[in-house]
Amino acid sequence: MGGLAPMNIITDQDFSMRAGIEEVFPLAVHRHCRWHIIKKAEETLGPFFADRPDLHKAFELCVDHSLTVEEFERSWMAMIETYQVQDNETLASLWEKRMYWVPSYFMQCFFPFLQTTQRSEGFNAALKRYVSPGNSLLQFGKQYTSLQQKILGSKLQQEAKTALKQPKLLTCLPMERQMSKTYTNKIFNK
Repeated sequence: MGGLAPMNIITDQDFSMRAGIEEVFPLAVHRHCRWHIIKKAEETLGPFFADRPDLHKAFELCVDHSLTVEEFERSWMAMIETYQVQDNETLASLWEKRMYWVPSYFMQCFFPFLQTTQRSEGFNAALKRYVSPGNSLLQFGKQYTSLQQKILGSKLQQEAKTALKQPKLLTCLPMERQMSKTYTNKIFNK
């Protein structure tokens, strides 16, 4: 890393990793991968949310749309109170670890939409839809090629849309203008 320490680090919930990072990179902002935390929580919250779709929507709004720590904490408390879920252990555990995974706690840091292995795990999930373990090597090759073409087509389509239509800028800041030229419209508008 050229003698430079990372400023921001994303890992899974490995607490020995957290201790090592704190020791080796004391100035780095270390957060846990939101994708892994939500995926793990969904194992228990999935059926719970299925019976309470309004709670699930409130949870997503609270986590994904709170812009400040205060806003997140206020909407989390309102959600817990409104839906009377004070005794839910998974939600209580998520609350205890909130400063490690909730986006509003990291608004001052640059984490460009990536969450540890999100990209590779997302591809693995897509690959599993296309490829069966019982396939021959030839079938695997054909299906893998088909998946690559679909992904490439989607990326080319996004790039074409970006070239044809410039996103609406919300500020006059040079950084926003630069980012609108660097990212596709889909990523920029995220």
